[in-house]
Amino acid sequence: MDHTNSTSTTPSNKPAATTAAPSPADASPKPASTSSAADNAASPDTSKAPGAKPFVDNLLKRATQGAHDAVDSVAATVTSAVDGVQGGVDKVGDTRDEWIASARDAIREHPFAAMAGALLVGAAALSLLSSRDR
Repeated sequence: MDHTNSTSTTPSNKPAATTAAPSPADASPKPASTSSAADNAASPDTSKAPGAKPFVDNLLKRATQGAHDAVDSVAATVTSAVDGVQGGVDKVGDTRDEWIASARDAIREHPFAAMAGALLVGAAALSLLSSRDR
């Protein structure tokens, strides 16, 4: 059983590949690029301006330091303001507590005078409120 194929090819039967002469543009060696276009856009070519990278790095460091200083300054100012307000609130609270304590002491020492004062304040409030209705 001979299974010879008439379309079988041997190295001697293969048609010769046609090769075109390389153009002058193809003659120059192209460097193998391992980075993508996005990488090239993210890191600009500094070979044209060799002093640019240190300048940009220095500028970035100064801007970052300036931002940190500004944030620290604002934080210190806010902390100072909060401490001042808290101190004022504490002082008002202390003053209020002192007034309440002194009022209690005065009422305990002079209960009839305190009742008379309360009646006078009530009568004054009643006369002011009733004069509005007229």
